[in-house]
Amino acid sequence: MATHAELTELFGAEGVITLPRGEAAAGGVPDADAQVLAEVGLPAELDVIFSLAAPGAHEAFTLVPIDTGEGIVKVLCLGGPTGSPDMRYCLDLEDGYVILLTLGEQPAAEIVNTTLADFIEFLYRFGLRFQHIAAVDDRQADEYTEQLRKYLEARDPQAFAEDDNWWSMVFDRLLGKEL
Repeated sequence: MATHAELTELFGAEGVITLPRGEAAAGGVPDADAQVLAEVGLPAELDVIFSLAAPGAHEAFTLVPIDTGEGIVKVLCLGGPTGSPDMRYCLDLEDGYVILLTLGEQPAAEIVNTTLADFIEFLYRFGLRFQHIAAVDDRQADEYTEQLRKYLEARDPQAFAEDDNWWSMVFDRLLGKEL
């Protein structure tokens, strides 16, 4: 998993935000995830993919009540895709998954990553990708992106289990395979 030092090297000291462990624990975040948020943190911004300050309701690090039809479940908002006021990445406090919550008249949720650590690793590796492809041609960028997908898929196969999973669609778009 990416470390705080790796994140700050890539995103800058001001570009990585941590959540105090006590604050996370008070919100019901499980100990292991509270430790990750306190000691590793999240990038404040990753072009298109992630923003702690995504527009719309539900700010990062706030609890969001979700009506599942069987009851109310609380998830911790982590941020959202840049410029998407109706989508939020959230940590499922019960199962530990990072989900992508689509808000609106017909709310929906899908698993993005099976753990918070995997989610942070994906964001970190994506940041490295942006840095790498800036200095290479399109063919090399595609090769790097294919290798990145293989690495991330081996790390968290659930994130790519379906063609319409979030990460599957992101990579398809990057590789020009979108329908």
